[in-house]
Amino acid sequence: MSKHITKKVILTLCLWMAFFHKTEADILEEIENRFVEIHTKVGPSVVSIEREALVSGFGIDRDELFRRFGLPVPDKEVAPDSKTPQTPEIKQKVYGTGSGFLYSKEGYIVTNNHVIEGAEKITVKTYSGKKYTAEIVATDSESDLAVLKINPEEDLLPAILGDSDSLKVGQFVAAIGSARGLEGSVSYGHISALGRENLRDLQIQGLTFQHLIQTDAGINLGNSGGPLVNIRGEVIGVNVALMMGANRIGFAIPINTVKKVVPQLIEQGKVSRGYLGVAVTDVERFYNALDLPEPRGAFVKKVQEDTPAFHAGLQVYDVILKIEDKDIENAQDLVNTVSSYPPGTEVKLQVWRNGNVVPFVVVLGERSLALASSKLPIKPKFFGMSLGELTDKDREQLDLGEEIKGVLIDSIEPGSPADDAGLIPGDVIMEIQKKTVDSLEKAKKFFTEIASQQKPILIRYKRTNQDPDITVINFAE
Repeated sequence: MSKHITKKVILTLCLWMAFFHKTEADILEEIENRFVEIHTKVGPSVVSIEREALVSGFGIDRDELFRRFGLPVPDKEVAPDSKTPQTPEIKQKVYGTGSGFLYSKEGYIVTNNHVIEGAEKITVKTYSGKKYTAEIVATDSESDLAVLKINPEEDLLPAILGDSDSLKVGQFVAAIGSARGLEGSVSYGHISALGRENLRDLQIQGLTFQHLIQTDAGINLGNSGGPLVNIRGEVIGVNVALMMGANRIGFAIPINTVKKVVPQLIEQGKVSRGYLGVAVTDVERFYNALDLPEPRGAFVKKVQEDTPAFHAGLQVYDVILKIEDKDIENAQDLVNTVSSYPPGTEVKLQVWRNGNVVPFVVVLGERSLALASSKLPIKPKFFGMSLGELTDKDREQLDLGEEIKGVLIDSIEPGSPADDAGLIPGDVIMEIQKKTVDSLEKAKKFFTEIASQQKPILIRYKRTNQDPDITVINFAE
């Protein structure tokens, strides 16, 4: 080895050793300083929100109070013709706390809908300590976002919005807000997953459009509505929920969703979304029976009357594979994609029907909660299946004769007793424990009676034009 090369190697080694000897602590300090800078940069943009609401309640029932503690109920004199007075209804103030962040210098604030829902009065406290009474500009329950407005008496520092589409699992993040009512709390962590969908507890609360960021940064009660920020101090999500009973699993609404929703809430007072008019489920369970090449798409189990899908000619058993150039992976993907278009947009669909890909053109309507509730009424649920009356249109679509009586299974919850029994949406329950079922009311009565006995339940059902079959639903404790 030449002297020249030897000198270069020795110099490189010395530099390498010096680098690690000098910067081992320095690198950690730089990371630490970066975390400190996050709060310095974003903290002034975060606000604390106090919600005041009036709820109806009842005064204390004296007799019930004595009974609850095992004490004899005192005698009371009641006139012979008088009635025992009812416990008076009272109004009671309740308070809740949440978080938000400044969207503009004019005083617009982003938070969660559930933070301010039902509020009689909303008080916002800024980083400087000033308190303002806030007005609700508009809310969107399906994205769980809301916009508030204050009239500031100080210069406000709006948060800097990042890009949630460029996020990667493992990135550092910080959650900032009034955790447990403690203002300005900061917790650090990582992005632990992306694109979380179908979180049932949040769906029940009304959060339809999820695609959430999952993080192990501490999101506690009171953090809702506050920002989830990246290492540069850019807001990449709105903290929305924690998973009860789990260790550091929280969720945030992607900031790119906020960028679409909030301007519409400010300018229009609502969010306009496209509407198709179908009830769909994931196709995975059905794709073999439908001769689909792969388990991808949204399986149509019902077409609502007088909707864009109905007028375009979509039918039960269709599988929606593509909208424009976007492949549809599952049912939630279809909902998200359709809703991303403005009402009135003409879109091209590719649909799998009877072994062929068939093109359709649909002019989307406008999605609304009122429309959804009128077209898709809440169905009673038993053992994980929702039931509905069997209509003439259902008979036509399922190829059932007039002699078939029963109730229609509208949906099945995965992993439920009904799912374990092999029942699927579209099945018609004809008998429950050997008793004929010809109405939804009878089905509810039979299921309620039998469920109280906690015994397996015999179900006779019919699937399309096949012969009736029998299965058993085992009681799940």
